[in-house]
Amino acid sequence: MKETLTLSFAAKKENVRIVRAVIRNFLILRGVLEQDIFDTELALDEAVANVIEHTYKCDPSKYIVLTLNWEDGILDVLLRDFGEKVDPASIKPRALDEVREGGLGVYIIKKIFDVVEWVEKVERGNLLHLRKSFNIPRKE
Repeated sequence: MKETLTLSFAAKKENVRIVRAVIRNFLILRGVLEQDIFDTELALDEAVANVIEHTYKCDPSKYIVLTLNWEDGILDVLLRDFGEKVDPASIKPRALDEVREGGLGVYIIKKIFDVVEWVEKVERGNLLHLRKSFNIPRKE
């Protein structure tokens, strides 16, 4: 059975904590293992923080729409903003051997999610699609 949860929130840094709590509880209720929950929470945190910081330049009057779709152990995340169009080719992680603070969010997102793609057919703003498959332990 497909299940969907949608959350719309202001582009405030403190709302990243709410997103983390939502994804954590959404996955707990579906029997996802703790390490997978932690990884997914971290990657989604990075994606939302990137929208707030880079797309919206920390403007709290802007908003983000997060949609979580779950079906048969597969999580699809849609992260929608209404800022300037992003060129997906320009979004690259920094080199891992480059020692400095920050710049690993894209690497983390791509490492944790199975699918990371920009949906091109949006009229205004950006739509990021993330997908992750989980191995759910059987309950005895």
